[in-house]
Amino acid sequence: MDRLIVPFIKKDLPEKIVLLTGPRQSGKTTLARILVRDFDYFNYDLAEHRVALIKKSWRRDCALVIFDELHKMKNWKSWLKGIYDTRGLTPPMLVTGSARLDTARKMGDSLAGRFFQYRLHPLDLKEVKTDLAPQDAFDRLLRFGGFPEPFLKGKEILSHLDIILRQDLLDLESVRSTT
Repeated sequence: MDRLIVPFIKKDLPEKIVLLTGPRQSGKTTLARILVRDFDYFNYDLAEHRVALIKKSWRRDCALVIFDELHKMKNWKSWLKGIYDTRGLTPPMLVTGSARLDTARKMGDSLAGRFFQYRLHPLDLKEVKTDLAPQDAFDRLLRFGGFPEPFLKGKEILSHLDIILRQDLLDLESVRSTT
């Protein structure tokens, strides 16, 4: 599935760090992984990836290095700024994250002048290119929404939106109860 944002990200990757934000499950990681064939991928949620990030042990000869969920690293902006200021964009860097990355970006300016930011939204009608007839694709979009998994499967995932809202809400606010 072609996302309309891809050409803009590809154009900016050689220039500065690209921050890709958006709701959970909107396709950020999938999009990052299809931008180029030769990439190094690190997800901060995985212990072995955290160790590799601290050691800065990604390949320097790949076409792209992807840092997923990097906002969970303490002082991630300063860490990224240090890499950018001392090593430049070799290779180009893409950082993905959800609401927390977007919020963290607004606090402080340690990355000022060093990044482009994009926000990936759920699928829209222009991006929905499937084997379905246009009216059927539109009906499916109305019924299942624009999050890629439920849309592509044509199947309601009842907890999908609930999980997204709960996780982002808990990430962003001091919530005592979600019931």
